[in-house]
Amino acid sequence: MTFVTDTHPLVFFASGNLRRLSREADRIFRRAHEGRDHIHVPAICFFELALLLEAGRVRSTLPFEEWHALVASQMGFTIEALAFEDVREARALRALVDPFDRLIAAAAVRLDYPLITNDGRIGDSGLVRAVW
Repeated sequence: MTFVTDTHPLVFFASGNLRRLSREADRIFRRAHEGRDHIHVPAICFFELALLLEAGRVRSTLPFEEWHALVASQMGFTIEALAFEDVREARALRALVDPFDRLIAAAAVRLDYPLITNDGRIGDSGLVRAVW
């Protein structure tokens, strides 16, 4: 199966904090790591991560520059470039206030894959298929 990930599940997986993932999200990330599932990572997740690291809301021993290399080296992961269609779609997702949420959800809509997220605002919006 193929999915799109929100920033927080990606951070939990990449930092080895698998306890923070739901059973289903953990299964998806492990299967992608093994090449049995596929996860698209919107590039905007890296900018959100950079801001979270700067603000101290995410702590990591891994330098920011290495996050991209770590994710890109995973067999079942693709870094998804920001497309104009994402920006256009994000404009329609007004129920989501956070601009990162809007762009990440827009990528899931464009790609037509479920979004791995524990963000209740995204899941409750009904705008994307969310899995957790």
